[in-house]
Amino acid sequence: MNASTRRTDVLVCGAGPAGLLTAIGLEQQGISTFVIDKRLPDEQAAAGRATTLYPRSLEFLEQLDVVDDVTQEGFVARADATFNHGLRITQRGWHEIYTGMRETHHDYLVNIRQRYSEDIFRAKYASVSGKTISFGWELVNFQVEKLEEDEDNVTVIIANHKLGQEARIRCKYLLGADGGSSTVRRLAGIAMEGEETTMKWIRLDGKLITDMPDANLGFSAIETKTHGNVLWVKLDKDAHRIGISLSPQLREKYCDGITQEQAVAEAVQSMHPFKLDVQRVDWWTLYSIKQKVAATLQHNNFIFLAGDAAHTHSSGFAQGMNTAVHDATNLIWKLAGTLKGWYPPSTVLPTYAAERHAAAKKLISIDMAGSAAISGSIPAGYGSEGADPDAILTRIVADNLPFTLGLGVAYGPSCINQTVNTTSVEPGVRAPDALVRHPGVRLPRRLQEVALASGRGKWTVLVFGGWHLVTKERVNALREEIKEGGLGKPTQEMLNLATVIIGVAGNAWDAFGGPAIGRLYFDSEGEAHARYCISLDDGAIVVIRPDGVFGFAARLQELAKVRKYFDGFCA
Repeated sequence: MNASTRRTDVLVCGAGPAGLLTAIGLEQQGISTFVIDKRLPDEQAAAGRATTLYPRSLEFLEQLDVVDDVTQEGFVARADATFNHGLRITQRGWHEIYTGMRETHHDYLVNIRQRYSEDIFRAKYASVSGKTISFGWELVNFQVEKLEEDEDNVTVIIANHKLGQEARIRCKYLLGADGGSSTVRRLAGIAMEGEETTMKWIRLDGKLITDMPDANLGFSAIETKTHGNVLWVKLDKDAHRIGISLSPQLREKYCDGITQEQAVAEAVQSMHPFKLDVQRVDWWTLYSIKQKVAATLQHNNFIFLAGDAAHTHSSGFAQGMNTAVHDATNLIWKLAGTLKGWYPPSTVLPTYAAERHAAAKKLISIDMAGSAAISGSIPAGYGSEGADPDAILTRIVADNLPFTLGLGVAYGPSCINQTVNTTSVEPGVRAPDALVRHPGVRLPRRLQEVALASGRGKWTVLVFGGWHLVTKERVNALREEIKEGGLGKPTQEMLNLATVIIGVAGNAWDAFGGPAIGRLYFDSEGEAHARYCISLDDGAIVVIRPDGVFGFAARLQELAKVRKYFDGFCA
């Protein structure tokens, strides 16, 4: 990099999961990015250690075409065990988490250390962009300004102190995905709101051998009075993770700090009555839990925050990597569509900050209760001093299961999430998935695959035709209306259209006497119609956002309402 000005659509500060995934998604949609990270590659690998990916995050990674690489590298988990005094117990624990995955075909968890998931993300970024990450480059300053020389919005100064170089970058948007001590957030003057707790946790990865039964299920929990609810995780390769909480007594014992040798000794003690042989330590940390959310995730129109730069919390419910994935996929399509001119900057793009800020605040409220119970304390509002923290933890897990898995994350009303009178599905929630079939090949396809069939960043309009012998005239009339006037402001490149009907037919002409609206699929047993609460006699038009979130619905004869919906936020 030389001293001359460089330009890019989006400058991404921070090469962690949030930054890398956002850059991948933008490049896949033709938006130019430039990714910097002040750390060198070895420092980057030794930093964050998020491990677990939940089902909704896996669905999002599928959208970015990296989920197969992640599942090949990580450990796929579908079960767990809980122990107390050496006895396996079933009345409480994390077991219920697996029952909440029935609504997705990614009905499992993946354990993969962040250094390996980031290797996958960097490789994907290089393949889609032809670029590499600029490690060792630090953000020095930025200024939002319009200049005569270009159509960009932000001037950014970055420096590589080791090389003694400085560079100037002009970009349309700046993304701060640079961790809990975000430079972008600090320079923007955005405050972090929340608490710094007295809780301290140890996480230790390595080659750990134990005589605990079923140590390779994927997850285990060991209830203790001395080290909180101990976490045991089967990781990638030959590694495991153990996580323990420092009680007030242990915090006092190690008030001057704790060494690796002492951390290992506490880990061994926490597994009692099981034995633990720590044969190799890959990484360990002692950290204080901070539960905070940035006051805003969008500053001065052109500055955004994502990942740890936007919110910090414990690792108790393994939400760090997952919220980064949610942030990235929420931002990608909104930012890409705005840059492509599909949406005015004032309509869709601000919903990123609104939706993800609300989700982060809910996560913090859950984490406050969960981290307290994991630490062996009684969370506020969950019982008296004599209550059992492990039983309370089970209750917290059960009460917040859909949100924790990501499948139940829901966004409030907005220009892209509008109240409907056609289906019982709530706008702003994950669009239900179901198996459908296309003409010919007997292999089923998921509706999520159908939504991605014609490219990323597009809105999917599903015409549920129900019994085509009953709805034939309405579907044909709808097709002619769309042929004459489209769906309002959206251009054809923004839309992915498909028709889903009950039963089978030789082709669309056999079913309707004319072509289908978009591609034709068969809902042989009515599962898809049922998931969307759509009558087989009436049918419906369903609009799914580019990130797979349900946005709007109308009856087959109400195309005007769909046009009004799109016209409310499209350019």
